[in-house]
Amino acid sequence: MGLFSRKRDHTPAVPKERLIPCDKIFLDPPAQYGNATPLEPISEDQNEKYRAVLHHFQDDSLKLPENINELDNGILTNARALSDWERFWLSRECFLRYLRANKWDTANAIKGVTKTLVWRREIGLTHGKEDKDPLNAEKVAIENETGKAVILGFDNAKRPLYYMRNGRQNTESSFRQVQQLIYMMESAVTVAPQGVEKVTVLVDFKSYKEPGIITDKAPPISIARMCLNVMQDHYPERLAKCVLINIPWFAWAFLKMMYPFLDPATKSKAIFDEPFENHIEPSQLDSLYNGLLDFKYKHEVYWPDMVKKIDELQLKRFERFVKFGSVIGLSEYDIKGQHDELKYPVDMVIS
Repeated sequence: MGLFSRKRDHTPAVPKERLIPCDKIFLDPPAQYGNATPLEPISEDQNEKYRAVLHHFQDDSLKLPENINELDNGILTNARALSDWERFWLSRECFLRYLRANKWDTANAIKGVTKTLVWRREIGLTHGKEDKDPLNAEKVAIENETGKAVILGFDNAKRPLYYMRNGRQNTESSFRQVQQLIYMMESAVTVAPQGVEKVTVLVDFKSYKEPGIITDKAPPISIARMCLNVMQDHYPERLAKCVLINIPWFAWAFLKMMYPFLDPATKSKAIFDEPFENHIEPSQLDSLYNGLLDFKYKHEVYWPDMVKKIDELQLKRFERFVKFGSVIGLSEYDIKGQHDELKYPVDMVIS
C-alpha cells in the first residue's frame, strides 16, 4: 500500500494451544528452508571491478585514520594499518555489496568501504585491542530493557527478523539510541546464516502501556537522520525489506518528513501497513502478529543469551577466517560454513 494509506491495527488470532513458548533468540532457520545456495556468478566486467576494489584493500601499505573528520581532511597523523578483525570484515561479499550499492562504480565503492572502515573505528566496532571505546552490549543494554528491539526468527529466505517496537520506548532520545541500532544491526547480520546477507526489519508503532515505557512518540529528526545515514552508508545491501504497521498519526507525519531523505533503493524496500503475517511463515513469527511464537521478552533472559550467542558466533567465524589464512576477500560462504576446505579461494573467478 502507499505511504499515506490508512492505518490498521493488527491483532492476534491464533489459538493458545497452537502457540510455541519462546523467550530466547535462535540461530538456525527451519531445516525445510533448505541449504545455502552456491555463490551467484558475476560478469567479466563486474569481476574486473571487484578485483580492483579487492587489490586496493590488499595493499599492505594502506593506512587509515581513526575518525571521519581526519579522513575528510586527509589527516594521516594517527593512521594505522588494518587489524585482523578489519581484514575479517573485508569479505568478498562486503566488496560486492558496496559495488552493487554504488552501481558498480569502482571509485565510489572504494570510497564507501573506506568511509565505513574509519566509521567502525570511530564508533568502536573493530573488535580488537585498538578499540578505545568499544560499542558493546553493556553500553546499550539499558536501551533494550523493555524489549523495543528484538532479533527473533527468519523469513522464508532465511533472513533474520529484526523487530523494532517504537511503542516500547524506555529512554529519552540520545546518541545511545543510535548506538543500540548499530549494535542490533551488527547482531542481526551476524545471525544471517551461510548464503544469506540481508535482514528483514519489522517495525511496530503500537503503543504499549507497561512499567518502564515512557513514550511512544517518534524520535527527533536529528536522531532519525543519524539512524538513516547509518543504515544507508554503512549497511548497504543489507536490508531486504522493511514492513511498518500500526502507524499513528504523528508517525505518519514523521514519515512524511523523513521520506525525502530515503534513497530510491531504501524507498523500494519499505512496505506500509501490511500485516507481518503476509511476509513471514507462522512458525517464525511472534504471536502478537498472528504467528505461533509465544514470545515473552524478559530482559534478564533474552539479553544475556543473545549477547553470548552472538559473541560466540562472531568468534567462531573469525577463527575460520584465521584458519583459512586471514586473507582479505575470503568469502562469507566459507567463513560461515562447517566444511574443512575452501570452496571459494580469493583468487577464484566465479562466472
